[in-house]
Amino acid sequence: MREKGSYLEWDQIWSMQSSEDLLNPMYTESDPTTIFQFWQKAYAKDLFNLIEDRGYTSFCELGSGRGTTSMYLAKKGYSDITLVDLSERAFKVASFSFNHYDIPMPRMLFADAENTGLATESFDCIYNIGLLEHFEDPTKVLEESFRLLKPGGMIFMPIVPKLPYSKSVQASIFLNPISLFKYFVKLFLQGESRSETGVYRSDLSRKVYLKICTSIGFRDVECISYNPFWKTNQNKWFEKKLTLPTYKFIYNTLMSKRKITLKTKPSRELCYLLIGYRNHES
Repeated sequence: MREKGSYLEWDQIWSMQSSEDLLNPMYTESDPTTIFQFWQKAYAKDLFNLIEDRGYTSFCELGSGRGTTSMYLAKKGYSDITLVDLSERAFKVASFSFNHYDIPMPRMLFADAENTGLATESFDCIYNIGLLEHFEDPTKVLEESFRLLKPGGMIFMPIVPKLPYSKSVQASIFLNPISLFKYFVKLFLQGESRSETGVYRSDLSRKVYLKICTSIGFRDVECISYNPFWKTNQNKWFEKKLTLPTYKFIYNTLMSKRKITLKTKPSRELCYLLIGYRNHES
């Protein structure tokens, strides 16, 4: 029984949402108007780029939450999609959003990401956004992912670990210097210690994820520095009028043509991207 990374933490968060919150705010069919929509649309594009020409037809969002990436997959025409989660409330949000946008409904399985009960070698691609960092030890989730992959299949897993504030300095200098001033004042007055709030988030390094995946049997494993676009403004007006236009310009002019569009330098990473494959059987 794990104490941290428990689905109960997330189920409580989902249950706190009102009926007005059912529509997925992370998904958009138009130009993103929030930083979260911008991230999610870029994540989906990178997934599309990586599976292009691979002939994948079966997909599983393991630890799906509201299923944003699956909405993008289904909208693009993929039909064999399974969402796995232990939160019934999350599935309620997902169902509402799929219906609202008239997107074909995927299969929804109420199961543990560490032990789904699904048949071995069921999927060509297993993906999730921001799941692994909520486990003290993600080994069992990755072992289950490996078991569920068909030969030649791929995992695509952006990981959002607990990272030092210093990673966001370059973005903050240009987009929100006041936040830097507040940070250094707090650092001077309180030191490095900060109270932990919200769900558990690990600080495992990219090397740890690589070591786990290699030991399980994944091949061509990469855990790359990912997404330089930090959320520097809490104010929605400033985010919409300043941060987003700046990020969109950088993304569209410098990054959008690359295979992994959000690949970045370690000094700027907001998160990691874990990619790995299961060998073809001989």
